[in-house]
Amino acid sequence: MPKIVIPQTDKLTDRKTLDFTIAVLEQYFDLSAEGYICQTRDLYQILVDAAVGQTYIETVCNDLIGAPDSNTVRGYLKEQLTPDQIRAIQRRCNRALASQLPEWLRDHPKEVAIDLHDAPYYGKDDLDDKDCWVCRGEARQGTTRFYRCATAYIMHKDVRFTLAVIFVHPDDDLAKIVKQLIRRVKALKIKVKCYYCDKGFCSIPVLRVLLAEPNLSAIVAVPIRGKKGGTRALCHGRGSYRTNYTFRNPEFGELTVPLAVVRTFRTRRDGTVQAVWLIYVVLNAKDVSLRKIRKLYRRRFGIESSYRLLEQVRGRTTARNPALRFLWMGLALLIGNIWIALHWKYLLQRHRGRYRVLRKHFILDRMAQFLRRAVENIYGVISSVEPISP
Repeated sequence: MPKIVIPQTDKLTDRKTLDFTIAVLEQYFDLSAEGYICQTRDLYQILVDAAVGQTYIETVCNDLIGAPDSNTVRGYLKEQLTPDQIRAIQRRCNRALASQLPEWLRDHPKEVAIDLHDAPYYGKDDLDDKDCWVCRGEARQGTTRFYRCATAYIMHKDVRFTLAVIFVHPDDDLAKIVKQLIRRVKALKIKVKCYYCDKGFCSIPVLRVLLAEPNLSAIVAVPIRGKKGGTRALCHGRGSYRTNYTFRNPEFGELTVPLAVVRTFRTRRDGTVQAVWLIYVVLNAKDVSLRKIRKLYRRRFGIESSYRLLEQVRGRTTARNPALRFLWMGLALLIGNIWIALHWKYLLQRHRGRYRVLRKHFILDRMAQFLRRAVENIYGVISSVEPISP
């Protein structure tokens, strides 16, 4: 039986939501301000307001009557957030994310997805600069430059918890990133039933990392490449099947792994049905049927909804400071974990001898409104504009 927290009789208010969020930030981050107008709590409140509003610090400070000046806030952030602090920010983000995990997550094995997320960058970058954290990728959202993070995400019904995050440098090795995420999940004492990775992780170094972990089960999507050879040559026949396949690379050598080749169907817009082939590397999961492999992997797309939620509470900036940009990404992931934690703290209801969470009463948009409203009540907002006399 999962360890359920006894539901509280207190109501969840906008001020309690803000106080809970600020308390987590003050505990796990070390930003500080000791000015006459701008104190440490002011700094966090401005950051939270900008994050949930998907806007800039300048916009928030100009809209709040009693808020410190935006130049003051940016000055404190610029002084304390430097590129050499990025790994320290990553460690603090991971500790803060872990602090919101409920104990019942450790009771039974869970499914974990590993993925990469890109935040678009439209400025200039110097590839020879060691402090340049801009990664290149396929053209998307009008750019080929991105700030990138890798996350491990738990797949448990409709619970969206981010277990760990790693901020990716252009020189970072993808296999090393996967190894760090797995190590972080182990440190949290989360029992993992299976890992799920998308096509971007289908490489010999990453597969060797997964194979090196004892008793680790993993399902990795395989891209279909080649005109007649390669993995496309596996897409034949009238049914799904299992086989072994050898990946070859001049730099990394050869690696033979078991594959699940799944034949499924999709309906086109004109109503006709088309056969579609899907290929997966299946490690230590031989007892899972081919149809179930596809069904299980489809659940991995829940991590995409996690990234959509991240973008709903990520602050914006035009600064070239990579530490500030990664702070926005880490803060957005943390707000998502706090959101779920507040559900289990305040919105539990007994139902037929069990407890259920009233999620529809506290969607992420409402949490964002709660946070913004609480900050506005503290500082006051500009509600009228008077013309200036000549």
